[in-house]
This record gives sequence, structure tokens and C-alpha cells, in this order.
Amino acid sequence: MGLAIHACRSLCSWHRTPATLDGLPLLACRGCGSQWVRSEPWTPIDHTGRIPDEVREEAAKR
Repeated sequence: MGLAIHACRSLCSWHRTPATLDGLPLLACRGCGSQWVRSEPWTPIDHTGRIPDEVREEAAKR
């Protein structure tokens, strides 16, 4: 299974999901439906331009 990646619609709000991908916690955007795991080279931000705490915690484990 691959990640879903969609264009941001200024609604981004990233949160941890109950799912995992390759053993890593899967985070998803409630605005556009994109998904992210910490092995990705990019870091999600919310519509406010802020990196959400849940994303920051996962990115720190890279």
C-alpha cells in the first residue's frame, strides 16, 4: 500500500490515525486526505503554517 497524497486546500489539519504503514504510525490530513509517515522526506504543516505536535513528535524520531 502506498501513501495518498493530494493537493492542499487550505484545510490541512494533521492527526495520528489508528493505522500503521510499514510499522510506522500513519498520520493523515483531515482536510485533503493526504497521508504521512516519518520516513517521508517532507514534513506536513497545518493550514496555519504550523507543524502539528503529533507530526513534530514523529519527525523527531527520524
